[in-house]
Amino acid sequence: MRFTISAPPHKKTGLTVKNIMWSKVFALIPVSIISIYFFGLPAIWILFASVLAAVLAEYSIQKTFDQKITIRDGNAVLIGLMLALIIPPEAPFWIPIVGAAFAVIIGKHAFGGLGSYLFHPVLAAWIFLMIAWSEHMTPASFPYADQITDIFLENAAGFLVEVSPIALIGGVYLILRRYLDWRIPLTFTFTIVLLALIFGENLEYLVTGVLIFGILFIATDPSTSPVTKQGRIYYGILCGLLTFIYGYFSVNYGYAALYGIFLANCVTAFLERITFPKEYGTPSIFEKSYITLKEKISNRGIK
Repeated sequence: MRFTISAPPHKKTGLTVKNIMWSKVFALIPVSIISIYFFGLPAIWILFASVLAAVLAEYSIQKTFDQKITIRDGNAVLIGLMLALIIPPEAPFWIPIVGAAFAVIIGKHAFGGLGSYLFHPVLAAWIFLMIAWSEHMTPASFPYADQITDIFLENAAGFLVEVSPIALIGGVYLILRRYLDWRIPLTFTFTIVLLALIFGENLEYLVTGVLIFGILFIATDPSTSPVTKQGRIYYGILCGLLTFIYGYFSVNYGYAALYGIFLANCVTAFLERITFPKEYGTPSIFEKSYITLKEKISNRGIK
């Protein structure tokens, strides 16, 4: 009889990186199809070019450095698809190619690959494109949900993902399947809506595809969000706070969500550190401060 020796836990599950990545890709198919219906050939090209460039960049990097080829896990496809959805249809043909290659090569592999990057590769690539070619990345219009029909089909969509906010409902399905943690979307949404009500901001500005896309698909990325439950709550609140501050003064909550989440990525490690469970009997932060202060006073008294 053969025994397998391994460290606990021993609970088996069908949840894998491949399942999660492809589930996210499938969840984004409805909004991709509607963007093709709305924008036509430009949307097809942006989606195709971005996904293909991301996959080829992933394959090239792993082949060059003799690494295991992992394009079948769907992560490269997901990166290319997510980036394409936040590019305006008026962008030149080479924009999605350069952006997707940057996301995979610099945003992902330069930091060590999947699970090791500090900033979300899609956000890193989008900000790179915005800084380098803002004239091509600025959409022709910005959405404003002044009618209930705008939730289903937004005629003023600027980015591909903004064509139908309701089409992003697949993100809720991912939460129900526990592929995404509910704490970040809930606290993110609660914070930004609460601040909007307090400061008298028009809630119609908030109902945009980019904001919902950021809440459900970007902010919940496990590699750039805290691993602790309490840390995710703080992280969601911070994302909502930063998004509202930027959106309130710029009147563009689409840009605000992307920049806000990018800035929140910077403090993920700090949130993990202060919320990570302590060993039994470990002094709290207040006890440590008191002990340190007491020692300094005692040392001054000895001198």
